[in-house]
Amino acid sequence: MENTINRTLCKNCGICAEVCPNKVIAKNGSVHFRQEREHLCLQCGQCMAVCPSKAIKVIGLSYENDFREIPRKKADYENFMQILSSRRSVRNFKNRPVSEELIDEIVGSVSYAPFGAAPEKMEISIINNRKTIESALPLISDFFNGIEKMIENPIASGFLRLMTSKEDFHTLKNHIYPIAKGGNYKIENGDGITRGAPTIITIHAPKDAEAHTNNGVIYATYIMLAAHAIGLGATMIECVIPAINRNKKLKRIFQIPDNNEAIMSIVVGYPKYKYKRTIKRNKHKINKV
Repeated sequence: MENTINRTLCKNCGICAEVCPNKVIAKNGSVHFRQEREHLCLQCGQCMAVCPSKAIKVIGLSYENDFREIPRKKADYENFMQILSSRRSVRNFKNRPVSEELIDEIVGSVSYAPFGAAPEKMEISIINNRKTIESALPLISDFFNGIEKMIENPIASGFLRLMTSKEDFHTLKNHIYPIAKGGNYKIENGDGITRGAPTIITIHAPKDAEAHTNNGVIYATYIMLAAHAIGLGATMIECVIPAINRNKKLKRIFQIPDNNEAIMSIVVGYPKYKYKRTIKRNKHKINKV
């Protein structure tokens, strides 16, 4: 099989050549795929999405199964900002399960997410069972207890610094450690980890997969916004990720292959409380040139 252009349908406008990010398509007289560059095709579908006559066929993609017409009515900026500003990180959930249909809708939003590379290597695991989630809590709590002891031990803390990136080490030391020290992650104090959520969605990928960390954060963002759009509450809980990646029992509970690493988890459920107002944070820096 190969990428093809239907000459009967092609209008030879050349738009596909302009939008192709890796210049796999060219217009020299007629529009054509450049054989010497076809190995650079990302299967991003840009060319097929922009073609006015549906003349392009990229391997692995079809107009029938992988594309849908863009609605004429688009969300304006004000409506978009209303969605963003009304979303809150929900950490209190009703004792009410989420239907499989709603979970499918939420996860389906990832189909429209951009990606850095190799989206076919990304995986999503869903635990839609509160008892299964509860079976993981003691193992996660034990991990946090171990982190607490490591941070407080100068020698162990030094090894931890060497074993992890600067970002991960500072996240553990400056964010997770103080919370763990305060007892939030101890089972006897209640579920301060998954917050009683009935559902947890975890994004993971092979450890050597291209751009999988960026992809995972993008996918988690889409999932969180989709949950909000249909009236559910959600929040990312990155704190469980190091525990999952360092415990094979947790990987089995979360349905993550040994060769994969978890990137981000999102807890989902029906909000127990309704927020009355939003908060606008401007703690980031913007540099203009």
